[in-house]
Amino acid sequence: MGNTCSCCSDCFGKRNRTGLYEPLLQENEREAIAELLQYLENRSDTNFFQGEPLQALSTLAYSDNVDLQRSAALAFAEITEKDVRQVGRDTLDPILFLLQSHDVEVQRAASAALGNLAVNTENKLLIVKLGGLEQLIRQMGSPNVEVQCNAVGCITNLATHDENKTKIAKSEALKLLVDLAKSKDQRVQRNATGALLNMTHTQENRQQLVNAGAIPVLIGLLSSPDADVQYYCTTALSNIAVDAGNRKKLAQTDSRLVQYLIALMDTKSLKVQCQAALALRNLASDVSKNMTISLPLFCVYLNIGPFNEMLYDTVSIKYTIKWCRTVYRWTYVTIYMIGTTNSNNGTMEVLLYHDD
Repeated sequence: MGNTCSCCSDCFGKRNRTGLYEPLLQENEREAIAELLQYLENRSDTNFFQGEPLQALSTLAYSDNVDLQRSAALAFAEITEKDVRQVGRDTLDPILFLLQSHDVEVQRAASAALGNLAVNTENKLLIVKLGGLEQLIRQMGSPNVEVQCNAVGCITNLATHDENKTKIAKSEALKLLVDLAKSKDQRVQRNATGALLNMTHTQENRQQLVNAGAIPVLIGLLSSPDADVQYYCTTALSNIAVDAGNRKKLAQTDSRLVQYLIALMDTKSLKVQCQAALALRNLASDVSKNMTISLPLFCVYLNIGPFNEMLYDTVSIKYTIKWCRTVYRWTYVTIYMIGTTNSNNGTMEVLLYHDD
């Protein structure tokens, strides 16, 4: 970890006007550096989340010397990348303090460390309880892409806990997530759409997401070249379509939504195919089995062959998806809902035929 103590070469200080050397570091900081280096040499046998190792890290974190703060932040980031466990306030407080730094490198490493620790269920709650959400919201507004990426990634982890979802939905984070989902940086985009997906599991949160303007952003990202972004957006739209009022808004937002979803059923990613089928099923749940949803598709290219079946099992709902593989100059796709719309076991047939 070569950058952990980048300031060590300056420990002897600089001359003042009298010609005497003036120490840049306090004595306790010097001791903390020496101790930390020793602990890092034996990191496999060291618990950095308690006792003297944590005290050494905290001393550097609370220092007024930005180089020492960088060292502490980088050490926390590297340690938590390999060792994630439930921690207490004594561990989280210095990391949250580092998040308040005006130094971009400190912010980046501290938010990475916090995101790593946020994988643990108990840590998720404690981070928010200690004010971590407010600090992460500030980092989301950073002009630095790395800081944005780490802050959004941490919120993505925090948003997997139900208690946190409500707090995130009522904060400024929701609108920022929608904005950052449009980022030109694919890493930021991936983390933001993942966080938005995590916010679609309750009706109240889905409505808040819709009110924040998430629908057009999610639809627009269905054409992303990144399979993870496609998956997050398709799944989020599928969840949003569970609510009748939202289905109407989805249809009004972009008339080509069904076309996009059908196109994704031919993608290489099986999980994207599956969620696209589920989204189509939810969008069609207002349709009786005697009705159809149709839209024109131009030049659908499929391989010639017999009917093919693909069986998916997701969210305890099984789908048998069949399609006729042939090439048409002009095709209509009709989705038939077989059985009752409230059934957990239904078959959806996607029929492709030429419109003469």
